[in-house]
Amino acid sequence: MDDEKRRDEVKRLGRAVVFVHQHDHKITDPLVRAEVEILLLTGKAMDLAARLKGHQSLVVLTHELVVGYAKHAGLGGLELINTVLPALKAAGLIDYRIDQAGRISHLEEYIGVSATVTEQTVALLDSLGPQRSDLAFLHSVEIGAIAPLAASQHLQEITKRGFTEPEALEALRLARAVGLNLDAPSDELNELVVFSPYVWGTKQLSLATFLGGLPPNEREALLGMSEQVLSTPGLHLSKLNANPAIIRSATNVGLIQAATVRSATGASSTYVFSPLLEVEDNACTTTEAFHLRKLFVAHILFGRDSAALGGGRVQDPAVLVNALLRRGTVGPATNIGTDYHLLEAAGVVAVEPNEGGRAFLRLVKPEIAESALTWIRRITDTSGTADLTRGQRPATFITPEDGRTKESLGASHEIMVASIHELRKEMQRAARRDDPWA
Repeated sequence: MDDEKRRDEVKRLGRAVVFVHQHDHKITDPLVRAEVEILLLTGKAMDLAARLKGHQSLVVLTHELVVGYAKHAGLGGLELINTVLPALKAAGLIDYRIDQAGRISHLEEYIGVSATVTEQTVALLDSLGPQRSDLAFLHSVEIGAIAPLAASQHLQEITKRGFTEPEALEALRLARAVGLNLDAPSDELNELVVFSPYVWGTKQLSLATFLGGLPPNEREALLGMSEQVLSTPGLHLSKLNANPAIIRSATNVGLIQAATVRSATGASSTYVFSPLLEVEDNACTTTEAFHLRKLFVAHILFGRDSAALGGGRVQDPAVLVNALLRRGTVGPATNIGTDYHLLEAAGVVAVEPNEGGRAFLRLVKPEIAESALTWIRRITDTSGTADLTRGQRPATFITPEDGRTKESLGASHEIMVASIHELRKEMQRAARRDDPWA
């Protein structure tokens, strides 16, 4: 394998690790969790690393700060000190010291410095000692994200990478069990077609060109919606020009990504994104997979649409983000102290209290704000019919993975299944260098 192919494989496997992490809390079967333990731990460790990234230029990474971020990543103190920190150090992501009392006395992070973040993700996995079954599982996830394939072809691709047939079967079983690989029945093939919701975000072909070549029913239902989401990242769900059944089916198979900010009262506001945005991702390789940019955009728009009047409601999102990038901090405002807890927990910003219940917002990860600004500038209309009232506070963030369901929606589901089959055929043609769009 030449260096370029090796780098591509490492990038895909690194992303696959993060995709597993996104499904962590959906994996409820204790046996399945035990079988993918190393992958889940790698994902949580990289989640912690993503939160720590950028802090040491602003603040000292104290024991309390690191432990606090670890909790948000799902890591307890025992696992953090005994397993995660040593593995992160072995992979070259951090250097640290523990004092005689068992507390972190010093920590420096090198996330994305000595290597790309995806390379560091794979190095971290290697330091934790994965089994062959772990690697076969990751390859199944990665293959599913490259192209829809008949189940038999999917298994053949896994075995081509050095795994036995039983290992390939088990890998596919696990990938389907955790929802990372989906399937659609094919009367033509008389077997299931296996694909990943992440397949739309690959560079294998032009999504817009592919959708444009679909039969009329599928094309009319999907093309306009896909172009709308790509041209206006962060558009409010109510602005999509498609019926709800089509939107739900497109979300379930990953054709669009919906990110939701939910308030403590249960009301929510949903913003939609195109999976192709991840193809354009450069410096945000892993943070994009953690949806930090979507989290940032959704919160800034939430602050414009739903923040309390008189508390410093966002009037112009682009102006606010520009000020953050230029000055590193904005404020003080009352809403800053209440509306940005989720961004703070993700390590994107820091909230610094001030007098009178107000607070400053300090930017920790400028690369997230900078890349998000491009999206925010492309949103020129209002948020539409958001079901949030003024003054509600963000309480939870629902990622695109959490927003997917397995429900079937009749005709709209059939449209999506048909599009998956067409995608499989076009990718096979492209692989044979018989590109219909050449």
